[in-house]
Amino acid sequence: MSAQLVREFNADLGELSLLTSGKHWKRFNANKIEKIQRTTGSKKVLFFSKPVETIEIHIQGEDTPYIIQKGSIKDDFQWIVDVLKRFAEKNKVPFSG
Repeated sequence: MSAQLVREFNADLGELSLLTSGKHWKRFNANKIEKIQRTTGSKKVLFFSKPVETIEIHIQGEDTPYIIQKGSIKDDFQWIVDVLKRFAEKNKVPFSG
């Protein structure tokens, strides 16, 4: 099972919407989100891997977390972290990192 990379996200009104590959948004109510955590992953660049900051979003009933990699969304990564941190605080979702 590989992680699901997020290309776009929207966090408001107690719901987190994630766009992965394809055209369909996946919407998750805040009470279905187990935790959001900041981690370091690796990203393949040509013939080697380099470390990259990531955010993992763990959802109840999903085998693999949804991953937001630094640089994979056009918005500033720190802004993404701040938005998700505020979303987590407002909806009582554990946030670490």
